[in-house]
Amino acid sequence: MTDLGMPTLLMLGLNYRAAPIALREALAISPERLQAALVELRDYLAEPGVELAILSTCNRHEIYLGTKDPCGMRERLESWLSGRSGISQHRLAEVLYCLQGESAARHLLRVAAGLDSLVVGESEIQGQVRTAYEIARAAGTAGTQLSAVFQAAARSGKRVRCETELGQARRSVACMVVDLARQIMGDLHSRTALIIGAGKISTLAARALVQAGLHCVLVANRTYQRACELAQTLGRSARAVHFDALQQVLQEADIIICSTSAPHLVLHEAMVAQAMEQRTSRELLVADLALPRDVDPKVGNIPGVRLVNIDDLEELVILHYPLAASVRSAAEGIVQQELDCYQEWLQARRVAPLIEALRAQARVICDQQVSLTLRRMGSMSREQEAQLHKMAEAIASHLLHGPITRLRSASQDKWQNSSISHEDLSQIVEMLFGLHEAGDPVDEIASRI
Repeated sequence: MTDLGMPTLLMLGLNYRAAPIALREALAISPERLQAALVELRDYLAEPGVELAILSTCNRHEIYLGTKDPCGMRERLESWLSGRSGISQHRLAEVLYCLQGESAARHLLRVAAGLDSLVVGESEIQGQVRTAYEIARAAGTAGTQLSAVFQAAARSGKRVRCETELGQARRSVACMVVDLARQIMGDLHSRTALIIGAGKISTLAARALVQAGLHCVLVANRTYQRACELAQTLGRSARAVHFDALQQVLQEADIIICSTSAPHLVLHEAMVAQAMEQRTSRELLVADLALPRDVDPKVGNIPGVRLVNIDDLEELVILHYPLAASVRSAAEGIVQQELDCYQEWLQARRVAPLIEALRAQARVICDQQVSLTLRRMGSMSREQEAQLHKMAEAIASHLLHGPITRLRSASQDKWQNSSISHEDLSQIVEMLFGLHEAGDPVDEIASRI
């Protein structure tokens, strides 16, 4: 059976449902390190033409591949992940899920739409999926297959947020933290918050706190200028503080939200304990939204401190962020529509080398027969020769119209419901037209597409 040149889409990964935060943070890759990781993985797999993208967020770590060897790929990926994280392959095998083909594509489209998120419909994931694709392109690991499926995911995410109520809903992890603060502290107008980090999540958290009417929002970042820039966008209630002054400002805060890209702890037990000693019996909410975690887990043992991380928020989501069945159904319908479009493209792409091989064979036959006819007929004008070529090409085109049309319709219901598979149909066409009798034209064309 001829390999028509299209790799199989494969996804291997884990998320907040499958793996605890300690395991996810061992696998986490920051956007700054993602391009190098893609190149490292490509070299490790050593498969010519393999396509790769990695989606690494607080809630998931997923590898998307376009591969000619889907059967043998899982073990090699597990080996690579184990080597990078120090987690045994046995432990990884317990939490990793693997999807292939249409199932892998559907998963990515649902992820981009926010339907697989901790907070269903949250908007941050759409940008994270887009960033994962852009980094893969920059690394040179995103080919035709991944480009098509990530573009379908982008359309899916955009349409779900524009065409359903998920786009109007206030759904994000940052907003959840504000709601949790209200549950613990009541009215927030007299409270002060400290934001550590100035990235996307920190920005969303800061804006949610300002909208909640907090008395003061402090912004700390290792790059002070970035802290200043974020504070300026928040209005008069916000001001930047130097990262080196964290110990001094900790005692002012009632709410601390950490979301940096640091590979190590930023907030240590001793720092928070010292700050709590200087407070007058005021409780403190610390939300660690980073992966790897920014806050020492021991901080949660300090009297008066409530420490929550991404996984701790799941119960709050279940209780306070229900999603109406009608909204979910509408969103899933959009995902299905975009998945159908992707599958149609994929089927057309898979038969493209076969169709081009048929046309190439027809051109060769036309040229041969026209040349033979011209030799037999003797001298003819250029216009007559051109007309003879056109006639031969028209006959070939009419003869091929039916087979080509049916090949292109291979993704339609009549073929899906037929006992003849797409692969069987392709093999029949190759045999009937003798496409392998003159230098394997299908393989040669497939290698160029």
